[in-house]
Amino acid sequence: MTSWRVGYAAGPRELVRAMTDVQSQVTSNPSSIAQWAAVEALTGPQDEVAKMAGEFDRRRELIVTGLNALPGVVCTRPRGAFYAFPNVSGLFGKTPPGAGKPLGGSVDVAAFLLEHARVAVVPGVDFGSDAHVRLSYATSSELIREGLTRMDAAIRTLH
Repeated sequence: MTSWRVGYAAGPRELVRAMTDVQSQVTSNPSSIAQWAAVEALTGPQDEVAKMAGEFDRRRELIVTGLNALPGVVCTRPRGAFYAFPNVSGLFGKTPPGAGKPLGGSVDVAAFLLEHARVAVVPGVDFGSDAHVRLSYATSSELIREGLTRMDAAIRTLH
């Protein structure tokens, strides 16, 4: 939940000072309930943390294995976060059915997957690499499997 985010920043002193200067000019702080929730999360029982870390590890393995099985897609195993960042450049130059032009970048691949697989991905160009797309695995294993199945079927229609 967006309003529940509580965090901190660490980095070079000059960068953090500049971030603080910008932050001081806007209203952006966790609500009091989010602050108390953060205290409980840090000081309370940790058994659910281990349980969810294990679940996210299983989901990560599921999505990475599934993405690497797709033709033209290569995905390295992420070491953190809840996102996979597969290289989809193997799909560039291929043409979707009924389209006049071939896929030429991450925006094209994202649009293709949304239209033909009904799977939403984020173009990697927004993250510094037009050869990649970003997928979240902060969802159920069942939905990950379904999305991978749809992606596979859609990719196999490219010519």
